Amino acid sequence: MDFRTLINRRKSIGRLGALAICLALLLALDGMVAGGRKDPHLHDLLPGQSLNLTDPLPRGAERLEDLSLRASSPNISVRLVETFSGFWLGGVLWRAEAAVPTDAAPGRYTVAMYYAHNGTEAAPPQRYVLRVHPDARAMQGHALSLVQRTLGVSPYFLAVCLLPLALLSMLLSLVISRNITVALAQNGLSEIFRALASPEGQRISFARPSEAPLPEGARVEVLDERAERSLGWALVVANPRRDAEALMQDGATVRPGTLARIT
Repeated sequence: MDFRTLINRRKSIGRLGALAICLALLLALDGMVAGGRKDPHLHDLLPGQSLNLTDPLPRGAERLEDLSLRASSPNISVRLVETFSGFWLGGVLWRAEAAVPTDAAPGRYTVAMYYAHNGTEAAPPQRYVLRVHPDARAMQGHALSLVQRTLGVSPYFLAVCLLPLALLSMLLSLVISRNITVALAQNGLSEIFRALASPEGQRISFARPSEAPLPEGARVEVLDERAERSLGWALVVANPRRDAEALMQDGATVRPGTLARIT
């Protein structure tokens, strides 16, 4: 295949991969912003759903029997389940279950922790709001994430789905780059992969078209990416490993991706 066609394909695949990465980052940002805005004590539920509540034991409480979890409506079922040790910060935490009946009316319900022995509210206060929605569409409309609110899908899930596309584009670009190197060598050309400024002028690096090292002082013509227009010329100054380095002449400068041809 012609190297010009391969270069165009690599550009298209690179743009596709860059687009996938940018979209994944935007989706992740949307999820993080929504997570930062979320009230940790506000929970969205549908009738018939339940959730677990967890918090540290209030001051003065040592056992589950010292606590009483109460809901603002008798229709909301709450039950203290157990105490357990915190994994990261240690301490003792309690776990409870709150359940919304299937016939619960939409609205906001409060669940709060109290001391069992005197009925006063726990210190510091431990209050939770259960926001019950009539249906899934209504709950989706209250999502803080723009993607979740619009599409009904987690932005993190979509971001993860885009990662294989980005990885595939990188792999395809690598394979095509190797094919480009072979196609260029067949035409006596090599792609410039590095262009650095130096006191003597711009130094360019490119793979040698053949195994034989290039003699120092050999003249190199520099062409555009399609090998259709001359951009200047350079002189070979070194042959590190399988590559060659040349110094641009007459103050000319080029960028990586342009082509070198030994004259």
